[in-house]
Formats: sequence, structure tokens, C-alpha cells
Amino acid sequence: MVDKESDKATESVRCLIVPADPGFMVIPSAAVAEIVPLLINDSLAEGNLLGFMSWRGLEVPVYTHEGMIGGDIPEFGKRSKAFIFYPWKGAKKDLFFAIAIKHDPRPRLLTSEDIKSNDEEQAENDFIRSSFLYDGEIAVIPDLQAISLQQQ
Repeated sequence: MVDKESDKATESVRCLIVPADPGFMVIPSAAVAEIVPLLINDSLAEGNLLGFMSWRGLEVPVYTHEGMIGGDIPEFGKRSKAFIFYPWKGAKKDLFFAIAIKHDPRPRLLTSEDIKSNDEEQAENDFIRSSFLYDGEIAVIPDLQAISLQQQ
């Protein structure tokens, strides 16, 4: 007989952990189409939109995580990258978008044991799905659907 409680404790999710300012950004690996060097045309930059980049024959909007959470937009350099995200179910098939990152992501299998409640500082932001404590620092999961809706 299988113990369902112990199965729940061992469930894990493949994620990419990205150092951000502050804390970490946690991205579900299944949502990422590709991670590429950040090469943007910033002539249409405005607010959280850094500009657009060419990717596989498409012009993909590139957003900044720090700007979306109300922080200062960092200076992106030669080592910066972009997460290219798949379109959401029901969206047009070519509705890819990207988030710029300064630091290399670290792949990780997250379990419930890795996540500590952050009840006192739950994110009040349209672009954050959830926040929690990871390694003693604030970690946020961006609301990728809300971000993708900016381009419609």
C-alpha cells in the first residue's frame, strides 16, 4: 500500500532559480522555451518593456523582472540572458515573450521542504504569482500569464 502523505512530501517541481535584487526569481522549467543571450533593440523601450529581440524569426518583447516588481531596472551587460517563454494555452501560437536576467539561472528540483511560508510579506503585485522564503531570502514566482497579456 502506498502512503499518500509521504508521496506529497516528495513531490518536486523542476525550476530555474535566478538571483535577483532582492532575493530570487523562481521560474518553472516547463514554461521556458529557451534561454538565449540578451540582444535587444531598445528603440521601443517603455516602462517594464526593455525592447524587442529577434528570436527564431519572431520579434519578441523583453520585459524586466525588477521593473515589474517596482524596483530599479538594472544595467544589463554582455553576459545577460533572456528567458523566452512559451505562449499560454489559448493564446496565439506566436505570442512568445521574454524576461531579461543578469545572473545565470540554477536548475533545481524544489520540494515543499525548500519553501518556507512568507505570510507577512505576500506580494501585492499584478506580475507576481506567489512569494515565499527560499534559503532565507524572498523568492518570487512571476505571473507569466499577466506578463504575456501586456503585449495584447
